[in-house]
Amino acid sequence: MSILQLSCALLASAAIGMSVDVFGKGRVWSRKGRPYKTVFTASVGFCVFGFVFGSVLMLCGSPACAAVLTDIAGVALVVASNAKYAVLYEPLVFSDLFLLKYFIRHPCFYIFAISLALRAGIAAGLLIAVTLLAVAVVHAPLAGHVAGLIISALFFVLLALCPVERMAPVPDLERDIVRFGLAGCLFMYWRRWGQQSRELLLPIESAPTRARPGEVIVIVQCESFADPQMLGLPVGTILPVMPELERARRLASQYGKLKVSGFGAYTLRTEYAVLSGRTEEELGFRRFDPFLTALQNAGGFLPSQLGCAGFHTVYMHPYDLHFGDRITVMPAMGFSETMGHESFGSGSGDTSVYMNDRALADKMLSTVRKSSDPLFLYAVSIENHGPWNGKGDSVACYLSHLENSDAMIGQLMQGLDQCGRPARLIVLGDHRPSIPGATSPAAGRDTPYVVVDFPLYQVMPVRADISPEGLFTLALNRRLSENSISDVHSDLGGSRNSEL
Repeated sequence: MSILQLSCALLASAAIGMSVDVFGKGRVWSRKGRPYKTVFTASVGFCVFGFVFGSVLMLCGSPACAAVLTDIAGVALVVASNAKYAVLYEPLVFSDLFLLKYFIRHPCFYIFAISLALRAGIAAGLLIAVTLLAVAVVHAPLAGHVAGLIISALFFVLLALCPVERMAPVPDLERDIVRFGLAGCLFMYWRRWGQQSRELLLPIESAPTRARPGEVIVIVQCESFADPQMLGLPVGTILPVMPELERARRLASQYGKLKVSGFGAYTLRTEYAVLSGRTEEELGFRRFDPFLTALQNAGGFLPSQLGCAGFHTVYMHPYDLHFGDRITVMPAMGFSETMGHESFGSGSGDTSVYMNDRALADKMLSTVRKSSDPLFLYAVSIENHGPWNGKGDSVACYLSHLENSDAMIGQLMQGLDQCGRPARLIVLGDHRPSIPGATSPAAGRDTPYVVVDFPLYQVMPVRADISPEGLFTLALNRRLSENSISDVHSDLGGSRNSEL
């Protein structure tokens, strides 16, 4: 094995890997920039492939095998990124690698989005990689392993010296994938996330309204909840009327569009924004999965502040709370009680693979009735999660589940009105559904939200488009149910004029 062989194998693996990267989706090309800058930023991707090549060579000892396996890894990255983009309209990001453990533990959440052809390709690629690796390890000389160690160490140092703060000051995923390549962007964003994850966010200073006797605040984060009229579904699709959503809007203190950033997934991003009051700009590179660093910034969250204001705080999600590490994060945020799937028995409903939203509403109202003390209840629904294949037609299946979500709103409004306690109900959609061939972000990403106060008052509904973190303030400052119509207008100012 000569230096020429090593050099050719290294250059070939990096060149092929970076060439395949051009076929990645979700890239925004810019004509701005100077040629030397393009070469400099592209060198990040080259160093990443060089490090991977050296690491694989250190393991297998064969330059040819290391080059093939490096290119397989590069192709796999692009294929995985394109598969994700086809469903979620977002390229692969570093935080997706942390989701692998959830993919293994909860395959039903993801497997429906992967085609049979792609599954076969993954299996074939793994088989080839394992076979090559096994053969190379048996026959490769010791010198190959040593050479791999030296090459990987060299590129590790180059990557460590990379001025990532200057090269990627803020997230701009579509642009940076072009600048650094997919592999380079994954590395850069991982480094920037690692730097920012050590920075503590200052707690949001606020003075929540003190709990009134028996007061109730209920927030329902509804999975894939959207107004069917706004989804841009194929012509001829029979749309549900959604009477309870319309009724809630008529009786609402405030309602409008919730400007969520994700499409088809990333419930955790919306959930974190509501519970923390943080904008994506504040989170920086932590925005892609804020729950990864939630424990480091656990002060000032909504349940913690409401707990200090006199509320008993309950988190309810009819699924495994280990998903997203909610079982650890939620108590740290200030929830004094958490209720996962084990709290719901077998009442999963007969029209969904997940907990039926109407059954969830029954559980929520039961929890409200059992406690006469001030109560803050945050519930996350699950029924509308894919796969939507109950009737063979994904759109029809999704819309049937959406009708159950609409019925849930009516149940909650009726139950809270009948309990006779001062209450605020906030219902929001976490993101729109991704149904290939039927929905896309071209029709928008926003979801509906409504804020209804009880006992019901004849107030003029305020129409305002807000981001998820705006609901943090609406939960802390409950005053609309006690105000007259004129007070509502003066308190919220120009926001009532926002277009829905």
